Amino acid sequence: MVFRHISKDLKECALWLITLEYTSDNICKFFDISQRSIARWRHNDCIHGSIIPPPNPMQSRPCLLNADMMHDLYMLLEEALKMYLNEIQDWMALTHKVNISRSTLHENIHDTGLSYKLLCRTAGECDEDYRQEWRQGVNDHYIASQIVFVDETSKDDHTIYRHYGRAITGRRATINANFV
Repeated sequence: MVFRHISKDLKECALWLITLEYTSDNICKFFDISQRSIARWRHNDCIHGSIIPPPNPMQSRPCLLNADMMHDLYMLLEEALKMYLNEIQDWMALTHKVNISRSTLHENIHDTGLSYKLLCRTAGECDEDYRQEWRQGVNDHYIASQIVFVDETSKDDHTIYRHYGRAITGRRATINANFV
């Protein structure tokens, strides 16, 4: 029977019967195996010390992206962390001339240590020097009972910015946005 799985126990039993001086023709008829299988098992046992050889480390699909492409992809996603997979796919096709599926692209991005998460917006207009100056002025000229804060959170949350982006695992994905 071609391409059937033969258990390790059956292979060991066949080789054990050969050591007991059974003929390989009788063993082949009894177990319904070929002479070539017995020869391969004996060869594996002599070379590797086991009937089943160790797995081949090169036995997998070749990677579509090399190290330079992965580095470029990582740098792109650090600069433009809010890109969708189809946009990254188009970028890969234009810059590196590689057609890659979305699922493979997602796995490669995940392998670089980037994860897909909710974006946290920071004010693009914020200037730390001006903030520090304002704080110092408030501390110098006012006391706590003179200050009143107003909360304006009733704005509509349907804005034009994207809500998800990629960032290094363990870090927050932040984007500079102008608050309206």
